Amino acid sequence: MEKGAQMMVKGCDPGGCQALCCYDGVYLLPGEAELIRAVVQRYPEHFPNLPEDFIVNGAWPDGTEGVKTATRPFAFSTDDFPLHFNQTKCVFATADHMCLLQALAVEFGVHKWTFKPTACWLFPLTIEEGELAPPPMPGEPDPDYVDASYPGYVTFVPCGKFTPGGEPWQEAFAEEIAFFETVDQLPLWANRGLPLEEIIERAKL
Repeated sequence: MEKGAQMMVKGCDPGGCQALCCYDGVYLLPGEAELIRAVVQRYPEHFPNLPEDFIVNGAWPDGTEGVKTATRPFAFSTDDFPLHFNQTKCVFATADHMCLLQALAVEFGVHKWTFKPTACWLFPLTIEEGELAPPPMPGEPDPDYVDASYPGYVTFVPCGKFTPGGEPWQEAFAEEIAFFETVDQLPLWANRGLPLEEIIERAKL
């Protein structure tokens, strides 16, 4: 890459990549599991096919353990499916590769990411020393590299790859950046101890 080149991406297209970023579910920040459980318990009719254990304990390939959303088998048919990814998808993913938690927020007229885990709406951006950072440039290490058996995550998903002719990352992810800049605490609502009804009221657009 030329010196001074900036990260160019094509942005988010869950229909085009079959929501590949959801392949292993998502690890949750403190409080997010409780918020999701409260949402599912209060509005079960919105989640008719959710398994009983929709939040589970998991381990990342590097051995890091945490609480995450469960997955179910899913046969990805994309040509460039990473061989080190699992053929699974988050249980909150819909048949059209969208998110049940986001759909419910839109239905309520609150910000679409009110119930969505931080790692979901922020992807493929990361937080470094309190600031948002783009996916790595070609030649830079994938932040999720473990070893040859798991060479990475962000750079293997279309929205995290350098795309000649794409948009500067600040433009492609302008909505994520704007939302992040308005958030004074992450996760957005989950760890504030507010009842679900108050969260919905505060988050109305």
